Amino acid sequence: KSHLSGLRFGFWDEQLIIMMVSIIRRSATTLLAISSARRNFVLPSSTLALLAIVVTPLSSSAFPAPLQPSPRYKTSLADSSCTTTNTMADPGTGYLNAQDAAALDVDLMSKPGFSLEALMELAGLAVAEAVYDVAVGGGKKKKKHALLVCGPGNNGGDGLVAARHLVHFGLDATVVYPKQSSKTHFINLVKLCEDMGIPILDEIPMDTEDGYDVIVDAIFGFSFHGTAPREPFATAIANMVELQKQQKSLLVSVDVPSGWDVDGGDLTGTNFHPDVLVSLTAPKLSSKKFRGRHFVGGRFLPPAIAEKYGIRMPPYPGTRQSMEVQVGEDEESNNDTKDDPDDWAAQYEAYLDGKELENEEKADQKHMDMDNNDEGSEGEDWAAQYAKHCEEKEKEFFESKKSKEG
Repeated sequence: KSHLSGLRFGFWDEQLIIMMVSIIRRSATTLLAISSARRNFVLPSSTLALLAIVVTPLSSSAFPAPLQPSPRYKTSLADSSCTTTNTMADPGTGYLNAQDAAALDVDLMSKPGFSLEALMELAGLAVAEAVYDVAVGGGKKKKKHALLVCGPGNNGGDGLVAARHLVHFGLDATVVYPKQSSKTHFINLVKLCEDMGIPILDEIPMDTEDGYDVIVDAIFGFSFHGTAPREPFATAIANMVELQKQQKSLLVSVDVPSGWDVDGGDLTGTNFHPDVLVSLTAPKLSSKKFRGRHFVGGRFLPPAIAEKYGIRMPPYPGTRQSMEVQVGEDEESNNDTKDDPDDWAAQYEAYLDGKELENEEKADQKHMDMDNNDEGSEGEDWAAQYAKHCEEKEKEFFESKKSKEG
């Protein structure tokens, strides 16, 4: 921006630069997501830091408001969480989109910072606390049995950690791990579960007599982007839905329901609807379409990073690592609770709604400014605008050539 701000650009020159920057940012975002999801795709810390800077967009002050191409995922907050290297360009929404979720992960693990192992232990503990709350409820009539279905990436690692803590909390746990990672850390997590007497299975057993009180979906995380899940996970998701119906098991998803696009929700029609969602660090955009009990587990998030991404930290009580912020569909019938100063869950929902409204107003103002700066071209399509631009450039060229010859 500093190198470009002193130069003179025509409208179409600016649009070309903006489009090139957008392509580079999307490529960097994809690399960050792949690196986060696949442990066999490891990038050096210096490269991760560079990518985190690349995915940070220029502010719009260097150029007039551009005519933006349609976003890959059409959400009302698609541009709401764009960050700068020091702070949010906008106040943020409290929700994280896929791009900011990946960038936040990079910020957490920048050196010096958290290690992957440390983050996984903290996230898994937060998940285990939330699962214990919904499984046991107000009392312990009988020993509860949890089934944890784990994917090959970080989300699956969180599930493996949660299984161990649930056993410490007094529950029985069984892990289904269809596609085990060959990375040392994940091998260690499996060994720790085995040392706790936790069975590790390849597929979900559908004919158990006692059934499962709670099923934990820890297959895919925030790096999943709305494509149909592949085997063996497509079958695992279908089996979880079947157990949810047949055995009335509570279905709990970690961070993002598996098969959902992190921004757009259930875009592929999986019909996968968990009863409980445990958002890690902060709710993702797709959680806006979730209806059920909603927990946030992100007490480990440093305040500076929370401020950078516009995240409001819940007032975690005591030693808790997770906190319930939405009690389910019944909350919708009690809208007056949003005015209750003691109801923090309602306050949190109101905060998210308020930030979303602020961002929509900013987007409306942006479009108004764009229209005002359109220099009389309102109603013309891109082809007409481009033809006019070419004519003006051609005219400038011949006038310049004529003056030089004269």
